[in-house]
Amino acid sequence: MHVLVTGANGFVGAALCKKLLENGESVRGLVRGTSDLSLLEGADITLEYGSLSDRESLGRAAAGADLIFHVAAAVSDWGSMAYFRSINVEGTRNVLDAAAAAGVKRVVLVSSVAVHSFIDARNMDEGSPQEPTPYPYCQTKREAEALALDYHHRGGVEVAIARPGDVWGPGDRTSLLKMASMLKNGAMGYIGGGRKLGAFSYIENLVDGIILCGYRAEAVGEAFIITDGTQMTWRTYFEKLTDAIGVPRPRFSLHPALAWGLASLMEAVYSLFRISSRPPLTRYLVDHMRCDTHFSIAKARKLLGYEPAVNTDEGIRRTAAWFRSVVGDGKK
Repeated sequence: MHVLVTGANGFVGAALCKKLLENGESVRGLVRGTSDLSLLEGADITLEYGSLSDRESLGRAAAGADLIFHVAAAVSDWGSMAYFRSINVEGTRNVLDAAAAAGVKRVVLVSSVAVHSFIDARNMDEGSPQEPTPYPYCQTKREAEALALDYHHRGGVEVAIARPGDVWGPGDRTSLLKMASMLKNGAMGYIGGGRKLGAFSYIENLVDGIILCGYRAEAVGEAFIITDGTQMTWRTYFEKLTDAIGVPRPRFSLHPALAWGLASLMEAVYSLFRISSRPPLTRYLVDHMRCDTHFSIAKARKLLGYEPAVNTDEGIRRTAAWFRSVVGDGKK
């Protein structure tokens, strides 16, 4: 099978490409000309340079593909609605148009459990409420899903949707490496004591679930939450991780109300002075950490045969080993 992966150089995209190669697929990856390709080192894939806004490059990349995994997206807790819509919504539209024009059989949209926003609940599922949200990432992921399903129902191309949670594991440059100095210096902290549950998706488990969305007939026209199926708090996760790396456990915690106030102040200052970089603390992050964000994976288990293969302790061991190989001994 000939497969195209958008965002092939990213944390999820690169792991997905490598797993597809292990499965014997012929893999093409869409990347930007400025992309860091280090996570794809040694992977025998064909690179197509372009972007989600470049319809011509998408047409070239989609030509001859049987299946597209649309992973590329704007993933952040900071930025304008216009920016997120241009990538997450219009970019998805361009991918779907390219797929239809090329005769691609199926597109798997990699979305997020963030479509449910933050409602402090456990055992949510694919049909749980999607309350109004002020966050561009959550809103544009919802819009991308609606666009893709509408395209599917109109007969444009088969669509399946995978909703990852908080993705973690080896190769995580998106969040873990950015926290490296804080971890090594013992400067990490919690919000609300870290007592809330996260929706953890270990990278290898996640790509297994995403691939099932591409392979299984039962996935067509459906959305699936793909997490580790665990009930783990942020405190437990960070204590396990810091112990395995060999750095101090997080030592302090902010009350959610105080954290919210600080985040609001920082965002106001950054907006007033038109600072383009992300504030150190955002309302999105505070909302995420002060709410239980826990989901059932019963639907993926039943319809896809999905079963997380890597348990938490093994995932922590692998993640810590990778972290040390990249940044060195955490004690230094």
